[in-house]
Amino acid sequence: MKRDSNLKLDEISFNTLIKGCCKSKQLYQAIGFYEEMKKMGVRPNRITFNSLIDTCVKTNKMIEAWKFYEEMTTSEIKPDNFTYSILINGIKSNHHNKDELNKALGMLDIIQ
Repeated sequence: MKRDSNLKLDEISFNTLIKGCCKSKQLYQAIGFYEEMKKMGVRPNRITFNSLIDTCVKTNKMIEAWKFYEEMTTSEIKPDNFTYSILINGIKSNHHNKDELNKALGMLDIIQ
């Protein structure tokens, strides 16, 4: 990303960019913004992770979706109903196995 020294990007700016990538199914560009975000010391939040997970699901990258879920929980960001819904939809639409469904159902304990 081209930087302007007068421009300060915050979590809202990065989340907007990442959500835009989700709408156009540009996963790797979304990941690039996420990496840039971390490099600049901007802390990702629940919206960041939900957007990344959603982009992974929409591009049929469930392994990456679960990696972002793991990073989310490791970062002590609690998943919410949107996180759960995104992952369940991903399992359903990407025809994944029972293990992934059980993993998603296990999230209910965390969310409640």
